[in-house]
Amino acid sequence: MKPITGEDDWSLAMPFKESLKLTDPPMQGREVMILQNLLKRAPGIELVATGVFDENTEKALYMYQEQKGIQPANGILNPETAISVLEHLMSDGYKDDGSIQEGMKFKLYIPVYRNRSIETQATLFDGQGNVISKFLARTRGSTGDKGQIVNQLTTNGNTPTGLVTMDLNTPEPKSLVKSFGPYPVLRFVKGLKGNAAMGIDNQTETFLSNYRSGILVHTGIWDDWTPELPMPNSNGCVHVHPSVQREIVDRLFMLGVIANENPFGKLPYPYRIQGIVSVEQID
Repeated sequence: MKPITGEDDWSLAMPFKESLKLTDPPMQGREVMILQNLLKRAPGIELVATGVFDENTEKALYMYQEQKGIQPANGILNPETAISVLEHLMSDGYKDDGSIQEGMKFKLYIPVYRNRSIETQATLFDGQGNVISKFLARTRGSTGDKGQIVNQLTTNGNTPTGLVTMDLNTPEPKSLVKSFGPYPVLRFVKGLKGNAAMGIDNQTETFLSNYRSGILVHTGIWDDWTPELPMPNSNGCVHVHPSVQREIVDRLFMLGVIANENPFGKLPYPYRIQGIVSVEQID
């Protein structure tokens, strides 16, 4: 288990920022929802994700602490327990089945490794499953204050795994051209499966994009970068080479995809979805 530097040090336990425990009134919100979804993956634990830290959540957390030998086992999320939960329960087991939902004009498949510094070959398909293009993609998020990789459940972290609806939007503002490039961007919209689809059971809101939004496929004008070099880390988006972004957009236009006016994260998403993206961990 990764060491922690102090009883109240949550820097290595993001997205968790504070102790979660049974209180009156009960604690609730995004962090509780994430914790419940992760604990559901532990063997022998049955839990409904409500977004409210209730007695069932306390019991599930106690059982997990017992399983891992974490002391004290008291049903309270402390930094040590949070780091363990993230280390052992982050993998969502999502596997791409090769299908493309009816009515989708395109699908983007992005395989990833645990080590997100490894760039991978992504594939763009048309709505009938024909390969349109293959290209390098980088899904590594930002780096934390202590040099740690920011995980996929944290703002600006690695791109989340799972199946997500996707759409093409007009470019980001000209003032941000160095960070996002001059071309239209592909926007992750709503999680359907995997970590991207975490949420409260029996409700329609999911991690993407109700809890984490603004994930794009884009390029940039990166200082001192050449195509022979690895791409820079993003703040949670997917980076591609500038020439690739232009090619992707051109290919999508040929498929009849429209670049909808960029909503800049507005919720609910105001346009009809045109595509799908599948991010699968392959190791």
